[in-house]
Amino acid sequence: MNWNYYKPFFEIFKFQRSKNILPQTQVAFKALVDAIVPKTPEFAEKQGAIQSFGALDSHTEEYIIWSLEHDLSLIIVSKDVHFHLANATAEMLNIAARQLIYTGGNKKPVNTDIDATEDTFAALELSDRSRAIFLLEQLQVDLATLPIPFWNNKGFVLAVTSVLTLLTTTGYYTEWSGYGSTRLETPEKRNLEHFPIGWKQVGYPGPSKGYHAFRGYLFDKFTEQEG
Repeated sequence: MNWNYYKPFFEIFKFQRSKNILPQTQVAFKALVDAIVPKTPEFAEKQGAIQSFGALDSHTEEYIIWSLEHDLSLIIVSKDVHFHLANATAEMLNIAARQLIYTGGNKKPVNTDIDATEDTFAALELSDRSRAIFLLEQLQVDLATLPIPFWNNKGFVLAVTSVLTLLTTTGYYTEWSGYGSTRLETPEKRNLEHFPIGWKQVGYPGPSKGYHAFRGYLFDKFTEQEG
C-alpha cells in the first residue's frame, strides 16, 4: 500500500472527525499572530505603555480559530461533509515550517525550548515564520504532504493562506477582544466588556450610534442644468 497516497485520508480522522481544537493548533496560531502583530515594548517609552502590547495580549489566535471553525469552514453540500479548518490549517503551517528547515531556508536557529517535531512553526523565529508562510503563498510546499482539504489543492491553499494576515489584523483591531469572557460565544450572546487594546493604540474613539434627526443638507442651494 502506498502510504503517502492514503495518509491524507487517514488524517481526516485526526483533523476533521473531532471538533476539538488540538493543542498544537493553539500553539501554531499563537506563533502566527505573534509574528504578524508582535509585542513592541520599544515603543512604550515614547508613545505610552499601551503601544507595547501585541496580538497575543488580545487572544487574537482565538479569533482566527473561531473564524476557521465557523465562518470559513468548508461545506460540501452534495456529500454533506463539513470540514473544520483550524486543525488542518495549523498543520499546514507546521508542514511549511518543516520544509523551510529541511531546505535550509530558515535564517535563524530553531528555538530548542519548543518541540520542533510537533510545534515546528512556533519553533521558528518571527522572521522565519514569515518565510514559511511565503512558501505557501508561492506554492513552494509539496502539496501532496498537506492534510485534506489542502491536499493537492492549489486554490484552497492560496485562499486560506492569504486570509490569515487579514484575520489576525481584523481580530486585533476590531471589537472582538473587547468582548472579554463572551468573545467565544455566538455573536448574539457577546457583550462589550472593555475597550479593545487595538482601539486604544490607534486612537479610535469607538462606534457612534449616529444621529437619527434630520440635520439639514450639505449644500445651501442646488442649480439644475439642462441636459
